[in-house]
Amino acid sequence: MSSEVFEVGKDGHPRRGRHMTRLETFTDAAFAFAAAMLAISIDTVPQNYPELIDAIKGAPAFVASFAVLLLFWRAHQSWSDRYGLEDMPSVLLTGGLIIVLMIYVYPLKIMFGAAFYVVSGGWLPSGFRLENAFEFRVVVTIYSTGFGLMSMLVSALYLYAASQKERLGMAARELFDTRAESLAWLIVALVAALSVILAWVLPTAWVQLSVWLYCGLALFGPLFSWAQKKAWQRREASGILQD
Repeated sequence: MSSEVFEVGKDGHPRRGRHMTRLETFTDAAFAFAAAMLAISIDTVPQNYPELIDAIKGAPAFVASFAVLLLFWRAHQSWSDRYGLEDMPSVLLTGGLIIVLMIYVYPLKIMFGAAFYVVSGGWLPSGFRLENAFEFRVVVTIYSTGFGLMSMLVSALYLYAASQKERLGMAARELFDTRAESLAWLIVALVAALSVILAWVLPTAWVQLSVWLYCGLALFGPLFSWAQKKAWQRREASGILQD
């Protein structure tokens, strides 16, 4: 069990990753490169006014895509900050996250570009054209597979940290929160799996619901945090503090 004294974060848990590791540095660079790949008109510079306006119209899709990348970057950054792990399982899981990230970048922007195109009635541009419902189902499947895999890998990182509870010297509350974080990301991955299922079982008129399903995740985070807090309070009240 670790006896080293660490800085305590706002959640009351120690911050073991006080110094940036090589793994965290590499991950930050990978996410930065992925964000650059999303940039507006990264391959061309507007040459006239209409091209400039078209480029600016691509901003909403870029911002939304960047927000998703930021979500996963923040999850890994928080994991690194809390546990400071840099062993082989951590490297392999992080490597898997980066591999999926690099493949996932373009489906991510394509999906948001198409979404804003539909919502705006075609005013916001989408450089990717789909000819039929089958192609839409395939794109949703690719997008959701990437989103689900990244969520599963983040879940696995937290689950691995929980398995190192003695090595990290975790208190009961920190272990509970670590496992809860792993469960939360697993549920997010299941939402992605549900999206794939809906993409193939819903009739054409309703198939877009397979994408809008993700909007529910905006409510999932706060609700899960509330349920997590209540679950710990019940454990405290019942005296079940050790696993």
